Amino acid sequence: MEFLAILLLLAVVIWLEGRVYRKYAFRNLKYVCYFDREEAFEGEEISLVEEVTNAKLLPVPWLKAELTTSKWLDFAGSQSLVTEETRFVPSFFMMKSRHKVVRSWKVKCLKRGCFQLDKVILVSTDLLGTASLSMPVEPHACITVLPQPVEMDVGFEKVLSTSGPVVVRRHLLPDPFLIAGVREYTQRESINHVHWLATARTGRIMVHNNEYSADQTLTVILNIQSREFELEKAMEPEKVEDAIRVCAGFLDDTLRSGIPVSLRVNASLSGERETLATPCSWGREHVRELLRLLAHLPLQSSEDFPVFLHSLCARVETSDLVLITAYLNQEILEYAYAHRREGTRVKIVCTSPPSGELAYGDLDIYFYHREEAAVHAQ
Repeated sequence: MEFLAILLLLAVVIWLEGRVYRKYAFRNLKYVCYFDREEAFEGEEISLVEEVTNAKLLPVPWLKAELTTSKWLDFAGSQSLVTEETRFVPSFFMMKSRHKVVRSWKVKCLKRGCFQLDKVILVSTDLLGTASLSMPVEPHACITVLPQPVEMDVGFEKVLSTSGPVVVRRHLLPDPFLIAGVREYTQRESINHVHWLATARTGRIMVHNNEYSADQTLTVILNIQSREFELEKAMEPEKVEDAIRVCAGFLDDTLRSGIPVSLRVNASLSGERETLATPCSWGREHVRELLRLLAHLPLQSSEDFPVFLHSLCARVETSDLVLITAYLNQEILEYAYAHRREGTRVKIVCTSPPSGELAYGDLDIYFYHREEAAVHAQ
């Protein structure tokens, strides 16, 4: 009889303990995760921070956070499971009463794109392991991975000849670095244009006389198609990814040369049929914004590349032109020849091996080999 009473009492205790944990295990339990930065480059290592706070007296002896994210975020030191495009990462905690745990994961960004934690599920149990408890958590961790710029040794220099910029008769603004003498102050010039030596010598306020020059600009045209005959989605995505990295290399090179640059791509960020075209500008923030656009580019063309060249890119007003593509055909070469005849300096970079069927002529054509991480001229 006493034995039965003990068993009954034990059963009641187990039932009460399970009921308490079912009701209070996740109460006042807070889980937060975030990346230590908003942007990174391909190949960089970032940190994912997890913060778990148990603000109640009841301990949580076993807690697991099941993280679901992209396979292109590699969690160092984790026994993660990868299926197709998804990575599952388990994270275990033991929470004492009124206890907080902060954990940092080292995460390597394997590929460009915008990635986030798709979902997080908290799984727990009671002290005896008889109850299975779970609760979804809305994650707010997001990271934009920018394409890693290829080190380019075929980029354009700011001064292309020893004679310097070409003086023209009329332009929107004078060149502040092209000084042709001095003239008298007309009350329209800023104070930094005053020529103090000439002012002291003549007794009148004199300013620098700047000539007008034709500025050098660069337009980069990127082809999202991996083959000549391709219906929207890229069939050889690695070749297109290489083309995007080469494009990032040219954009990054403009920070050193100071050349204003614009970008045109036969792809859409909105999922519609329009193609991507940016205004021409320069500076670190402009280049950074172009890299962000490349990070979000889908591997799906919105227009056939030859059609794109003869529509949006038909009248490109630029001094320098770069064509980056995963394949070459005669239409692309003819487009390059047409712009070179108009005085535009043209370079072509291809991420596929050269084809002996095409007549390259005297065009500046370079082939990128990812294994060698180099660009070779044809």
